[in-house]
Amino acid sequence: MTMLHSTNIKQLLQRTLEPTHTPVSTYQIQSAVLVSRKSGSIVSFVTNSVSKVPSNDSINNLKMMALLTKEKWSEDEQDPKAQATKSCYHVTINTPDSGSAASSSQTTSRIYTFELEDLHTCVAQIPGSDLLLLLIGDSSYPHGLLVMRLKSALGAFQDVYGYKLD
Repeated sequence: MTMLHSTNIKQLLQRTLEPTHTPVSTYQIQSAVLVSRKSGSIVSFVTNSVSKVPSNDSINNLKMMALLTKEKWSEDEQDPKAQATKSCYHVTINTPDSGSAASSSQTTSRIYTFELEDLHTCVAQIPGSDLLLLLIGDSSYPHGLLVMRLKSALGAFQDVYGYKLD
């Protein structure tokens, strides 16, 4: 069984927090969270905060958001009508073939966008795994840009495709 290395996971999550520059503005993701699809518990997270040490309140809020998002994701995954709405994006991700380093295949995934309080969230299952990747932005962060960031991040997490939590 493969083991997750927290340092590597944190580095990948940290990269998702890099600002996105557009000709009009710069957008900053507030948090990137790796969540258990089974329990909704946080496996790892990074935040963009003024202080380097998140407060207990912000950690509790993050835990609550992760749990609420996991529950909503679970409902929508079971509901074909929810998968046909404008808040569900069907995306194709290039994945490396295990047999050859030079070849690749594609997998499809569903990315869901939600609004929690005054925040925009975006979540998707890491293909074949027990992990959800959750990005949280403020209310000015465009949903479409959040979806593009999550799609890109899913590609970066290819080493944990198929990872199962015990």
